Amino acid sequence: MRRGQGFTLLEVMIAVAFIAVAAVAVLRTQGQGLLLAEQARFSSRAVFLARQVLNETHAQTDLLPGQDEAAFPEPLSDMKWQRRVTSVPGFAGLYRVEIRVYSADKTPETGLALTGFTYREP
Repeated sequence: MRRGQGFTLLEVMIAVAFIAVAAVAVLRTQGQGLLLAEQARFSSRAVFLARQVLNETHAQTDLLPGQDEAAFPEPLSDMKWQRRVTSVPGFAGLYRVEIRVYSADKTPETGLALTGFTYREP
């Protein structure tokens, strides 16, 4: 029997399978890239906002141990912050300040934490 010049059905099916595997790999890589870009965007915004809250805390004259939280004003209302101030044992007037910035639809534990220290005359 003489073989024609075209491709057999099996050859075409194998070629389509290879193309499908390659397409899935490309799409998965694109999805991963978008996820990483979103995480990088959140991290850069969160660090900037946490430093802003920490600087405002350093400027306060009436700093008391405790915890408070709030949302950022528009256009950043999709982000919230939580501040925890604790006194450092053995060092009168020294306070540890932990700032957490997180998405408004998530818990504070999922966000970014920034810790600093500030001193107030006892």
